[in-house]
Amino acid sequence: MIRVLTTALGLLAFAIGTAGLVSRYLPLSNEFVLVVAAASPYLTTAAVVALILFGLARRWLLTILAAVLCVVMISVQLPRFLGPEKIDVPSVAVRVLSANLGLGEADPDVVVQTAGDLADVVVVQEMTPGLAADMSAAGLDATFPHRVIDPRPQAEGVGVWSRYPIVSSAPIAGYEKPMLSVRIRVPGVRFDPIVLAVHLAAPLVQPLDDFTRDYARFPDTLREIANQAGSGAVIVAGDLNATFDMRPFRQLFDEGYRDAAEQSGAGLTRSFPSTVEGQPWRRPVVGIDHVLVRNCVATAARTISVPGSDHRGLVTTVEIPVDPTASYPRD
Repeated sequence: MIRVLTTALGLLAFAIGTAGLVSRYLPLSNEFVLVVAAASPYLTTAAVVALILFGLARRWLLTILAAVLCVVMISVQLPRFLGPEKIDVPSVAVRVLSANLGLGEADPDVVVQTAGDLADVVVVQEMTPGLAADMSAAGLDATFPHRVIDPRPQAEGVGVWSRYPIVSSAPIAGYEKPMLSVRIRVPGVRFDPIVLAVHLAAPLVQPLDDFTRDYARFPDTLREIANQAGSGAVIVAGDLNATFDMRPFRQLFDEGYRDAAEQSGAGLTRSFPSTVEGQPWRRPVVGIDHVLVRNCVATAARTISVPGSDHRGLVTTVEIPVDPTASYPRD
């Protein structure tokens, strides 16, 4: 009887683990698949449990199948913990902070202090006109003298503050929320990098169709930005409202982009929901805030607290090649 019960529990765990793996490769046609895909890294545990239970029940064929499932699920997650990758050409390090300001409720003084300590370029989402004014009054404009911002009511605004000169900018229409393309001039870098400030539709708060439309269009935008940048670097930063384990997000890499957290070996970089004072049980469980890079290399990434926001911020160090077209002697 115990062997039968152990086998039944093992089959249940095996089914859960398999669902976690398969969901990574399915279109997000409904909320159930989306939630299972987001939980995929955690469901690796179910495969391990199945392996143990089948072993205890002496179901050797099932044990082998569970072992294969464990190996596959671990192998798809492991690259996110290996790194950072190296850059073998002269480069300039640019620190990027992406921060969702939590419906305009983030503490402006802390945001300004954190940005000044950790960033060269600041990309924000969910910025209201009031919070934009408060951050400027708190000294953000003094530390980051160059900016392009689009604050909006209902906390739909985005913005870019930069220590480096901004040489051009343009809004990108056609999305549920505003998007900004900003070209910055980094001293010592031949080609001016482009920073793309992004906030894509949320699949659970908004209708799933909004999320689907944004992600259907986004590869075209990334391709257009890459063409504009040419050999120059592209840095995409913001709340993309998708995890690395969701198929539409990974399809963005087809345009030559890399996820900064994965490239730097930073792991899951869980950014949502942020821990709230007085609610110690509330911990970030999914990484939906991202920095994507093209023609440059992310060497570090980590999340930080943004008091007042329901997101953690994401700080990334990006090495931008001085001249990607030059030939350098190798040691």
